[in-house]
Amino acid sequence: MATQFKHTGFAYTPAPAPRPNIRVAFIAGEATTAVHNAMAKLPADTRDSTLEDLVWDQGVAASSDVELIQSIACSLIDTARNLLSPAMYTAFLRWGETASHACAFYTSDDDGEERCAATAEALSLVSDVDAENVHDLLFTMLLACIETIDAPSFGPFDRKYGEFDVNGGDLLAGLSRDLRNFSPIPDMVNELSARAWDVSKSRLALSIEIGHAITSAFSFARGEDDAGPSELVMDGYDRFMRGPLIQWRRAYDSYREIKAQAEGYYKDVVLPADARFRAVRDKWPSSYDFTNDAAAQAECNEVDYTDIEGHCDGLWDQLHDAKVRLYLIPAPSAAELAIKLKLFSENRDSDLTRSREVIEQMMFDARRFGRHGAHLQTDQALLAAFTTRRHEFEAADKGPWTAEQEDAYFSRVDAAETVLLDTRATTLEGAIAKLRVAFMNQDGSDWSDLAISNTADPKFIEGLRMSGMYERMAWGAIEDLARIAGVSLAEQGA
Repeated sequence: MATQFKHTGFAYTPAPAPRPNIRVAFIAGEATTAVHNAMAKLPADTRDSTLEDLVWDQGVAASSDVELIQSIACSLIDTARNLLSPAMYTAFLRWGETASHACAFYTSDDDGEERCAATAEALSLVSDVDAENVHDLLFTMLLACIETIDAPSFGPFDRKYGEFDVNGGDLLAGLSRDLRNFSPIPDMVNELSARAWDVSKSRLALSIEIGHAITSAFSFARGEDDAGPSELVMDGYDRFMRGPLIQWRRAYDSYREIKAQAEGYYKDVVLPADARFRAVRDKWPSSYDFTNDAAAQAECNEVDYTDIEGHCDGLWDQLHDAKVRLYLIPAPSAAELAIKLKLFSENRDSDLTRSREVIEQMMFDARRFGRHGAHLQTDQALLAAFTTRRHEFEAADKGPWTAEQEDAYFSRVDAAETVLLDTRATTLEGAIAKLRVAFMNQDGSDWSDLAISNTADPKFIEGLRMSGMYERMAWGAIEDLARIAGVSLAEQGA
């Protein structure tokens, strides 16, 4: 059995408490007293908060501020819809949605990193869009200025996160201000972002309410908001047309509502007012001089309806604008295009202020549904060269050739391939044609010669199956592009 130690009964003396070695001196000077008095006037929640709490907790934004910001955002979006090209407008909406979200309050580093990554992706989408007009170009330049000067991702340009100076910063600042002389969009972006920061009362992040007001406006315009069951894409619509479909339905409902208001006001108010006026005015000849008959003039003034006519004119102007907005939305399907054509014909809208743009948009719709691409074919010379190259291959006599025949053949082939080499493609059809010729010559096999001809030939299919991974990947990319563009590889150049 193990030995058990016995308690010896000595008194335990605890270690002495450490003596403090810090001395805090309070000097009741003027500055200290002033700070103490000011702190005493603050609410307890503010006075007892940490520095981090004071930075982030700005309270709930006033509803009037939220409404103001959302109104400015909607005005910016409406202006951009009318001025930017369709492709740039789509990229603009994605940028506004992600950049405003990135500037708003977030609670974790992971959340912040995801928002920054989404904004970077949106900026990349903008850079990939070719500017089609001056508004496209100046919007892109504004974003370049914002990113270069290290301003918040949603702006405004004159707020910087960093304290360092950027080379040419003054030049960029002047450039950003000058953009407003040629397009209203940069100035509206700066106004919206500056107001948003001012009402958020923080230098580090937009308040949750203000950030959501801006982000939701852009999301709503993109058609990505929480749509009800009636606004889901139905059968017969391309899934990529969800946004335009929602936009179309809202624009069409707005058009019908304004049309009913204008026609109802004209029928129920303007026509009766005109009848009352005519009943009085017709008492005198059409050439009657009222300047010498005050009583007659007073009687006519009593039934004057100039204000009524002015209000009616305003309704007709709203109806005109609603029709233009409806016409310029890309038709989600052939059914909406048919509605456009019906309205255009019934209303005899050839005299619309933007009739040329309207007709062009309907032409683009028709070409898209005919699988010819959205725009007129601008690669005629390139596609003609591909057709020549294909015909030369298919019609070539298998020989033997004389030296003169061979020289003539390669002269024609070289001329066609030179056009394909030197001409920059502006359509998917043109890019596909160039890739097919490149694939044919890159592999250099008998089976790959059929890449510009009959790709359903068993010889081509078997050769592709036995080829390397990257040859199959390259041809798969060509087939993907053809499917996206609606191009038949068998028919192209035939």
